[in-house]
Amino acid sequence: MANDNGFVDITPQAGNGDRYRDPTHIPSDNEFSQDIKNGVVDSNSRTLAKWLREKQWGTDTREALALFVEWLSTKWHSNKELIDSNSSRQSQVEKRQTDLEGRFTGVLSGATKDSEVIDARNSQTYGHFDVLDKRFENIEVLLAKYVPQGFEVTIKHNLNRMPSVAVFSYEWAIGTASNGLGTEPTGLFGGTNPISVAINVVYSDANTVKVVLPLDYKMSGELAQHGDSWYLIEGIKSLKFQLE
Repeated sequence: MANDNGFVDITPQAGNGDRYRDPTHIPSDNEFSQDIKNGVVDSNSRTLAKWLREKQWGTDTREALALFVEWLSTKWHSNKELIDSNSSRQSQVEKRQTDLEGRFTGVLSGATKDSEVIDARNSQTYGHFDVLDKRFENIEVLLAKYVPQGFEVTIKHNLNRMPSVAVFSYEWAIGTASNGLGTEPTGLFGGTNPISVAINVVYSDANTVKVVLPLDYKMSGELAQHGDSWYLIEGIKSLKFQLE
């Protein structure tokens, strides 16, 4: 209350006065204003805040407060419904994913028990394989070694005819030892015994033949002719193409 000198008594009084102890004003720059400044405030919120700050009559201020409470309630319920809806959809997605994972696991488990798959692991020629992949790998090895596919050599022979072709593979031929003649392993002087290689022959014309070999025999290097034969050499390995 004001005294005779015009000063305001800020001593808490009985009743409501004892609840209002802080005579200082709220600073314009505070943690709340910083959050608001750096955040996103929609236009409706700004309108309510402006009414609360600036309305002259108490009835308008109370109405602004009431509107704020009701508006906040509608926002909360709207967001809650959205959250609940998203949560429900997420649960459904997770359930479908769990069901799919269970079905996939069941397929894998069933595959190991399927009699047809078990039979496929066994070969009358090559015996039993622990898993199907090992049998597939064995088949790939055989294909690379014995099926003429994956490596081609073209020979320009100029014989003006279609000669018969035979191919032989061997190692440690004379002159192929990296450290010179006589440095090959004991008993291999002159090379190993030749092995006949499975081939397919394509006669491009009367003077050219294309020889198709298994991939396991693929080699680089220059094809060289010696007499009626052609040789392809890489390291200690040699291929002899014999034309008759």
